[in-house]
Amino acid sequence: MTYKVNSMQKKPNVAIDGPAGAGKSTVAREIGKRLGLKYLDTGAMYRAITLKLIRNNIDLDDINALRSTLNRTVIRLGDQQEVYLDDEDVTEEIRKPFVNEMVSPVAAQSVVRRHLVALQQQIASETNGIIMEGRDTTSVVLPDADYKFYLDASLEERTRRRNREQQEKGISLSAEEVAIQILKRDNIDSQRADSPLTIVPDATIIDTTNMDFEGVVNEIIQIINTGKQP
Repeated sequence: MTYKVNSMQKKPNVAIDGPAGAGKSTVAREIGKRLGLKYLDTGAMYRAITLKLIRNNIDLDDINALRSTLNRTVIRLGDQQEVYLDDEDVTEEIRKPFVNEMVSPVAAQSVVRRHLVALQQQIASETNGIIMEGRDTTSVVLPDADYKFYLDASLEERTRRRNREQQEKGISLSAEEVAIQILKRDNIDSQRADSPLTIVPDATIIDTTNMDFEGVVNEIIQIINTGKQP
């Protein structure tokens, strides 16, 4: 596979959406490496602020407290995808079950979404070529992205992937517990009033259920190389 993007040209903005466990993060990270695009994990930003709110016992119904906490919080992503919350490395902490349980309710808060979306858009505007993934990347964060994709997979496959990922991090949950978590997140993300998970008309839908990692990466890069989406 050849890659046309190089450092001398204007690089594209790529947006990827999809439900939990569809493979967005690993695929987006790899495409970023191969095409020389900055990778931004928007989910990590929501996880970081969720951790901050949990630690400070902030009531999600207290809009003033939410806004105050957001305004005095610094979230930074390192070159190796480290996540820093007020200069503390929380890369591992934000992947723990207690954060998983709360991240969707936190992300459903309009004040949180608007704050982080503005930050994400600022990062994109200052970057020559970015690949960003999340739930509302194609619809809200980067609606004018050069390329838009929606990655999906069956619940069974998403559960298997997420369960394996958690086991690698030393988190022991049954497949049933993981499936329940995913279904809960799917429901909150798709039903929330502000920027719900949706498939925009101009996104290319890729069902990754029966595809390996390289297959998904190559399909997306091939579309980018052609210069247009199907």
